[in-house]
Amino acid sequence: MINLLLLPPIQEIKKRRIALGISQKKLANAVGASQSLIAKIESNRVNPSYDVVRKIFEYLDRVEQPRTGLAKDIEKRDLVWIKKGEKVRDAAEKMRQFGFSQLPVRDDREEICVGSISERQIVHAILNEPDPKAFYEKQVAEVMGEQFPVVDETIPVTAVALLLQHSQAVLTARKGRIVGIVTPSDLLATNTGAKSAQRRSEN
Repeated sequence: MINLLLLPPIQEIKKRRIALGISQKKLANAVGASQSLIAKIESNRVNPSYDVVRKIFEYLDRVEQPRTGLAKDIEKRDLVWIKKGEKVRDAAEKMRQFGFSQLPVRDDREEICVGSISERQIVHAILNEPDPKAFYEKQVAEVMGEQFPVVDETIPVTAVALLLQHSQAVLTARKGRIVGIVTPSDLLATNTGAKSAQRRSEN
């Protein structure tokens, strides 16, 4: 099951609230919480429920959308997968062929993300493997890393940027189906995405 409600770190709430010029009282009223709860969340003095944190980020997302653009404005939709049953050399060749530094790993039978593989992983393994040639013959499933975060393509670019601080890529989904990918280099298109979102809101 794809988790479309993957949230940024709780520590980002205060940063985003202040950047948007929103008071704790206004945020509390918007999400149906008390100002004291918001203060405790921001100072890490309470372990809030998932539902409360989700409401907070959804509200911040709605406020940010007109300013920053959405993930779908900058996502790459020509998503290239590698199957977990393929060889590491196949993944390396795909990255070279398409000019990517990382690939999402999917199940052999379905387009379900089960992991990731990157140039960084391969280089690190080659430096530490006694037999690099044998490493290239391993299945991707044997060496893959954690799957990339999956978010709805309508979240703001700023939320994606926060996730990219901890992951090499973010997958985007529409109605539960993965449709694209955003990498740090795609954030260069943020200004274009914001302008596109602004034009849509004006039409």
